[in-house]
Amino acid sequence: MRNRFEFMTNVAISQYIPRDSFIHHRDPRARVILYFLLFIGVVFTPNFFGIGTGLLIASLFYFLAKVPLKPAWLSFRRTAPFLLALALLQIALGKKVDSDVIFTTLFGIIITKRAIISAGMLLGRFFLLIILLNGFAMTISTSQISAALFYLLKPLEVIRFPVNDLTMVVQIAMRFLPMLAQSAEKIVKAQASRGGDWDQSGFNPVRQAKRVLPLIVPLIVNSLKQAETMAIAMESRGFNAAEKRSSFYELVFTWMDGLCVLVAISLCTFLILFV
Repeated sequence: MRNRFEFMTNVAISQYIPRDSFIHHRDPRARVILYFLLFIGVVFTPNFFGIGTGLLIASLFYFLAKVPLKPAWLSFRRTAPFLLALALLQIALGKKVDSDVIFTTLFGIIITKRAIISAGMLLGRFFLLIILLNGFAMTISTSQISAALFYLLKPLEVIRFPVNDLTMVVQIAMRFLPMLAQSAEKIVKAQASRGGDWDQSGFNPVRQAKRVLPLIVPLIVNSLKQAETMAIAMESRGFNAAEKRSSFYELVFTWMDGLCVLVAISLCTFLILFV
């Protein structure tokens, strides 16, 4: 049974699962480009056929990566109330034109067929994005993401863009999310042991908001302390003192990685233009 004080399981980032799979063997740069193109294709696909095609593509990548689909479903289930609220707002407040087909009228609100389709597209798009995001987190580690971004953005050094600083900021931000979840667990357990109300029975947004407010201030204070400690440690170790930095592991981009990128470009183009 899942403990109500466990927040680490809610953090998709850093949930890397090492596998001996086709996707894991690809170069990190190819994986970053592949998922980025799929994100673009899903966001801009115009209809349900594109959403269905994207779902089939995501299922294929999960199969090739040998990672479970359950974490993605749990992530969607946790965000489902928020997404349903957005869908209802889309139906109630969506722009209406004279050519719309009126489906029904509920509590004085005109519900059109186009509004229902837009709400369904919103739910399907977010569901597919959550699946892709979880797949991305489970197939590439934070260090691989940092290395991939560093090499992909390295040409920008010609215009004196601080690529090294940017990749380090991204890596620290990704490492900080699990640390924030761990700090939140400690604070919540301390508050509960002193009589704090952390009972999660039922769905009461007002009660949940009142319960979260006492958590925000100590969490921000702890985060600032950790950030200051990390900054002092990095400065004392001479971070970014040299103009050029070496790498312990050299990335190798093979022809199979290039083929995967070409396939991803083709899929992204198909989802946007040909569905």
